[in-house]
Amino acid sequence: MRVLKYGGTSVGTETQIQKVVNHIKFGDSKIVVFSAFSGVTNLLSEFISQSKTGNWIIAEQLIELIQERHLKMINNLISGENFKSIAQKKLNVSIRYLQKFLEKKISESAEKEILVQGEILSSMVIFLYTLEQGIDAVYIEATRFMKLNRAGEPDFGRIRSRLIKEIDRHNGCKLFITNGFVCLDHRNRICHLGRGGSDYSATIIGNVLDSEAIEIWTDIDGLQNNDPRFVESTEPIRYLSYDEACELAYFGAKILHPASIVPAQQKNIPILIKNSMNFDDRGTLISTYIHSQKSSAISAKDGITTIKIKSGRMMQAYGFLRRIFEVFEKYKTPVDMLTTSEISVAMTIDNNQYIHEIINDLSELGEVEIITNQSIICIVGNFENERNILIQRVIDGLEHIPIQMISFGASKINLSLVIDTENKAEALNLIHNQIFQNELCAV
Repeated sequence: MRVLKYGGTSVGTETQIQKVVNHIKFGDSKIVVFSAFSGVTNLLSEFISQSKTGNWIIAEQLIELIQERHLKMINNLISGENFKSIAQKKLNVSIRYLQKFLEKKISESAEKEILVQGEILSSMVIFLYTLEQGIDAVYIEATRFMKLNRAGEPDFGRIRSRLIKEIDRHNGCKLFITNGFVCLDHRNRICHLGRGGSDYSATIIGNVLDSEAIEIWTDIDGLQNNDPRFVESTEPIRYLSYDEACELAYFGAKILHPASIVPAQQKNIPILIKNSMNFDDRGTLISTYIHSQKSSAISAKDGITTIKIKSGRMMQAYGFLRRIFEVFEKYKTPVDMLTTSEISVAMTIDNNQYIHEIINDLSELGEVEIITNQSIICIVGNFENERNILIQRVIDGLEHIPIQMISFGASKINLSLVIDTENKAEALNLIHNQIFQNELCAV
């Protein structure tokens, strides 16, 4: 069984939904994962923010926008009064749920349930549309099988047994529809897999079903070799290894959720990144592929904070790094990059929720310096043969752009740099010219 996931832009308009449904109704058995309609999760997130700060008028307006968006989809897609009535009743349930928080405080668990309403509604609307088109399809709510364990990780054993049970109940059906992003936590409360988690939903499903392939449908022709928002001459990457895709996803490539590669890699299931606006393009294939290219792609991750700790107590001392990392463990804050010298340590984080507490604890170990508004630029490829030449070309090309940190050596496929975010667009273009177009970077 194949697994297909369609992102928000792939189902962003009535016309696009019609094209997608026409595409999935043919062929072999498949389970299709849908994201929320484009922009809806942003509206839900803003609703939470406005409700928390007591901006009730804006919060109510956001509910109206969410309702209008889905009513438009329902009315333009579904013509039969029976199916339309069912869809509108489902929408009203979600709207009434949101309206409760115009009068009461939003808890952490309620936040999660609010954020998944987009996926719950989109999948339901698309399912009803497929039924009206006479397509034999089954809707399986993700909460019936997608389960997290106490550590907040997918409980693959339970997911597998529950999902297979659901599929077996409909023996002979070839098309199954479900929600991305949505799950239950270990206490059976509605939860989610993190922003962009529909990719993760798809690869988890592919893993437990031992799928032949996982297709991630988006709005561009596969993963690009740089960020097309800042660099004009980007091109699709046709082949990537799992490790390269992991690095790119973690360090800023927006097409894939960072955690989504691992479930497919564990079962050696190929992932195809394809364009729902251009069904004929072959996209990007992520697999065990090994190539000899010097570089595959460049990505950038914003919102980075650099933390530097300087202390004479580090000199020839053991256990010092452990004490530093215990601080980050205490506040559940992951470290992206790390560099060390004899008396100093520099690291980056992308979550500043506990930054003041972290600084306070680290100050007991040494002198702490914080630099905000940073970006990590990640160059991914095969550095094995010409690593020195490539690194030199990158550094030379950025001669007039200050580099706060550089990391290379932990991986043979990744060179990472930390720079000021204000220089990011220029840096992406300079590196792109050096690596992909063999042009000298102008100073």
